[in-house]
Amino acid sequence: MLTFRIGVTYQLAAVAFTLFLYGCSEEKVEAPPPRTVRVMEANPQEMLLSAQASGQIEARYTSSVGFLVSGRLISRNVDVGAMVAVGDMLAQIDPTDFRNKVEASQAQLSAAQADVDQAAPQEVRYRKLLSQGFTTQADYDVALRALQNAQANLKAAQANLRLAEDQLKYTQLLAPTEGVVTQTGADNGQVLQAGQMVVQIARLDEREAVFSVSPQRIAFAHPGMSAQVWPQDTPDAKIAGSIREIAPNADPVTGTYTVKISLPNAPASLRLGTIVTGRAEVEGGVMTRVPATALLQTGEQPQVWVVAQPDNTVKKTPVTVVRYDTDAVTVSKGLVKGDLVVVAGVNSLAEGQQVTLQKVAGP
Repeated sequence: MLTFRIGVTYQLAAVAFTLFLYGCSEEKVEAPPPRTVRVMEANPQEMLLSAQASGQIEARYTSSVGFLVSGRLISRNVDVGAMVAVGDMLAQIDPTDFRNKVEASQAQLSAAQADVDQAAPQEVRYRKLLSQGFTTQADYDVALRALQNAQANLKAAQANLRLAEDQLKYTQLLAPTEGVVTQTGADNGQVLQAGQMVVQIARLDEREAVFSVSPQRIAFAHPGMSAQVWPQDTPDAKIAGSIREIAPNADPVTGTYTVKISLPNAPASLRLGTIVTGRAEVEGGVMTRVPATALLQTGEQPQVWVVAQPDNTVKKTPVTVVRYDTDAVTVSKGLVKGDLVVVAGVNSLAEGQQVTLQKVAGP
């Protein structure tokens, strides 16, 4: 019995000694030091928003010319690149059937004229007899109706003849405007429908530059805004123009908007299809540029981390971005002068986290 008690006492003493040693060896865990972040000081300034894009020269007015009647094409007198003037013969369809219609209409007109020539004296004679009491009103009415029907048929025959003559004229396709042929749509021997494009003519008296602009930059453009255009190979030859048209819908494939810049003083050397560069500027107001790495896309609206003073804790601040560039973004709302914006490692911070500052210059 004594031996059992002594053993238990030794075991309890050993456990107590082990717990004492464990407590002595446990070290106190210290909180990590504040994280060092790079920040820039917001400096809002009056800015000019500019957009630059590449495009090409096109004619403002382009006409797709076709026959007003159907028929078989027997000649096309112009090819792509040909210069045409108003009234020049562009093409012709077979006029045989239309000449026959003219001859048939002329015959109908002659017959109608003969009916009028016969009915007119008859009406005069019955009118005279009626006034003298030698015929009845019914007989005169029959003569009058015959004259009226003959006169109506004569008018219809005259109209049919004019229509047939016009259709015969339409077998010759004449240039409605001067310009250059940019496309052809039919060859000799082809049977054409009325209105089918045979020749496309671009007028050279007014040209414009056409660009595809991204949605981020189209928001600042508006019709009438001044712009400059120059050929890519001669950047010093700048031509003044103005935005004439902005497409209301984006291209379904590229997502860009078509912008047309009118060039009323374009030199003759600026040929159709020339690759050009265009630039437009507008006063954007007071804005702040920050590096693209400062932007935090975690919600519906872009945000940045702003360091609150004096405890140096970070706080998410919503901002309004009006322009995205390759290495920077332009912010119109959300930042004031002196705000310290975190520009690196934004995805590794937490709300209210304390940081150490390392200031860097802005973009």
